[in-house]
This record gives sequence, structure tokens and C-alpha cells, in this order.
Amino acid sequence: MRRDIQQLAARQYDVLVIGGGITGACIAHDAALRGLSVALIDKNDFGACTSSASSKLLHGGIRYLPKAQFHKVRESAREQAVFQHLAPHLTRWLPFVIPTDKSSLVKGKMALKAAMVVYGLCCAGLSGLIHDPGKQPPQRTFLKADEVIRKLPMLSAIKGLTGAQILLESHMHSSERMTLAFIKTAVENGAHVANYVQAGQLLVEGKRVVGVGAT
Repeated sequence: MRRDIQQLAARQYDVLVIGGGITGACIAHDAALRGLSVALIDKNDFGACTSSASSKLLHGGIRYLPKAQFHKVRESAREQAVFQHLAPHLTRWLPFVIPTDKSSLVKGKMALKAAMVVYGLCCAGLSGLIHDPGKQPPQRTFLKADEVIRKLPMLSAIKGLTGAQILLESHMHSSERMTLAFIKTAVENGAHVANYVQAGQLLVEGKRVVGVGAT
């Protein structure tokens, strides 16, 4: 990637993205692919802050299910599938085990199985966004109590264990590489980028922001 400060200062752009974390990188990537002229700047290195200290999980929206935010479930699951399609070399499916027991209805296996049915309906058709057959998510499964204990003996300490649901989330090998991959693709599609450029005062004409002072 070429860092050309003089060109950034001399040219007018359709879009200026301030901040080169994963959000800014994806905005620049999307705008460049749509044919817009794009500039991206960051006061530090690209992906140096929050994006480098993330859990590296691409959540599929299961956390929105208890609040019945079904649109958020599908939105998150869709973005998860898009990442699996765009960056198959940087993502993998990571299984999580959710044990169930007899302590309450909420923690029971019937409640969790019902939740998985609803989750499946929210995610219906999204696997079609992933074109690589090798990156399709494995089938979600429910393990009986004896299977759980055999595979994960430490869970035998749970009183009234009735089984466990295997939930799959998408995991990035490196969030830093993911961020740089989006920036690199944006550059390949015409974007101009520069790190260690501090955005300052907004330049306003009338009621429109037309630029930014930067050092």
C-alpha cells in the first residue's frame, strides 16, 4: 500500500473515512467497491486500538435472542456469513458448549432447543451467502448428558446436567490481518490511505462539511 500524503491533501474525495479500525476499513472497502473516490486516515497505525484487542469473534446474533430482537439476530448472522465468504482464509467455525440442567425452565434443554429453532428460522437462507462448501457451518447439535460427560468430563460437576447445545460462532485468526485485508482491497479498488495522520478541525461551507484539517 502506497502512503501518499501530498495526493491526499491535493485531491477532492467523495468519502473521507476518519479511523482505520475494522469499522473504518469496512466503510472504505464498501465505498471503494461502489465506485466512490475514498480517502482513509488514522492518527495511529491501522487497527491498532480496539480492533487489535477484540475477542476475535464474529458474533452470529444469538445474544439478541433473549430480548426478541430478531432483526438484530438476522443482521448479525448475515454479516457473519459475509465475513466467512469474503475472508475464508482468516475465519473458522468455533464451537461453544452450552450445558442445560434441571435447576430452572430457562436453563432446561427444552427451552434451549426451542431457542435454537427460533435462531435457525432467523438465519434461514444465509448459508447461501457462503459460496465455498468447505466454509459452510457444521450442523448445530444437542448432546445428551452422557455424551457431554464423555467428551467434557469437567461438566460432570453440574448438578442435574441434562445435556448441552453445541453453538457455532465465527472466529478470526487475526483481527489485525482482517482489518488490513479490507484496507488493502479498498486500495486495490482506488482508495487512498494513510496512517499517522491526525484529523483536526472540520472545514464547513454553508451547512456542509467539505473537508478536514489534518496533520
